[in-house]
Amino acid sequence: MTKCGRFGPSDFDYSPIRIRDSVMRSLQRLQTDYLDTVYLHDVEFVCTPVAPRPNGNNLGALAEESAAYGLAEGDENKVRGEGDQKVLDAYKELRKLQEEGLVKHIGITGYPLPTLLRLALLILHTAPFKPVDVILSYSHLSLQNGTFLQYVPHFQERAKVGQLVTASPLSMGLLTPSPPPWHPAPPELSAVAKEAAGIWPDGLPNLALGYAVRNTGLNHGNIPLVVGFSTPQEVRECVKVWRELQDGENEGRRKAEKTAQDAFLSTGHLDWSWASP
Repeated sequence: MTKCGRFGPSDFDYSPIRIRDSVMRSLQRLQTDYLDTVYLHDVEFVCTPVAPRPNGNNLGALAEESAAYGLAEGDENKVRGEGDQKVLDAYKELRKLQEEGLVKHIGITGYPLPTLLRLALLILHTAPFKPVDVILSYSHLSLQNGTFLQYVPHFQERAKVGQLVTASPLSMGLLTPSPPPWHPAPPELSAVAKEAAGIWPDGLPNLALGYAVRNTGLNHGNIPLVVGFSTPQEVRECVKVWRELQDGENEGRRKAEKTAQDAFLSTGHLDWSWASP
């Protein structure tokens, strides 16, 4: 599994020749004759921007604001600019690599859920009219923002996406004792996350992992959860949380999750998405 299209913080190249070259380099480096999955990475930085605002709660995209997000019924095949065409051309090249047997599954990754849904619909409604194999979404199935769960039926039923994957249950480090200095969360959101650290005796990362683990897996749409680790202790902590949930529900954990979510709600940051790009 690998990704292509983004080669640095501000280096994006979705040209078919660069996409093919990236895949061929990955095959060589991994010493394999095929790749299980290849993603077009961070598609929101390349596609044509379609949104009424850069941040905030985007659940309106599934209802009264669908047209503003490019998600209205009948608009599925609308190419809204050069950026959208770049995504389509790159995806077409990945499909060629798939037909050649070099890639088994192809997909897209990104942060804004309305953008991922719009592009999945665009790909489905553009020749050869096949759905996206897999979509990876991140930081939208967490204690701070759980809107991914509302989007799941739309990805699966409307866009016919074959497999959904959710990542970053700690929201790129926001729900840890030491968020990275580059984190895009505004100061108010970072402050609430810091205050929430004392809600659960085992720490906010433990609480946040439990929330994400409970809402993924075989019993929740067969959706895998991707968690990043930096140390062996972090691996052990994640396994500990998973085992705890397998043994049964913890009412205290549920109450602590609600307390944390209420803290984010109190400042208007529950289910709130930051701008990307």
